[in-house]
Amino acid sequence: MYQYISEEGLCPLFYFTTKYNLKYFVSFRKIDFENEYFRNLFFVDFYEADNQKFFNDPNIEITIINIINKYFDANPNIILNYVCDVVDYKQDFRKRLFDKWYLNSKTNMFSKINFQYKIPEDCISYHLGFIFNSKFYKEEELIENVTSQLDEFTNLK
Repeated sequence: MYQYISEEGLCPLFYFTTKYNLKYFVSFRKIDFENEYFRNLFFVDFYEADNQKFFNDPNIEITIINIINKYFDANPNIILNYVCDVVDYKQDFRKRLFDKWYLNSKTNMFSKINFQYKIPEDCISYHLGFIFNSKFYKEEELIENVTSQLDEFTNLK
């Protein structure tokens, strides 16, 4: 695992540098849908600063999972959301990678639900993931609320 630095603020940010001198960032940003159910919803994002993701380095996965787990330790009642980036049409690959990372995290405290969201006039499917502590949220309620929120987004278009 790499040593990482934490910067607190409105959007907690973590960053680390790999043995290949690549700088990675992990951030957590509170999202407000003006929906009481999602009052503790945070968007997690991570990326390499120079878009140089060509090295196979398992310590990147270990470090990002550790950062997410520590964030959950400090904030057990949050729901983490991520969206697989569609810019280069590799969203299916990213979904499989995130699913693998979740399985590798070997935690039974958290559950993960995947959604596929397609905007009717768009040809792209978006993969969304929600990670949550099962002590605070019921899977059925989360599915119902996310589905309702996605329907609301679709109706706004």
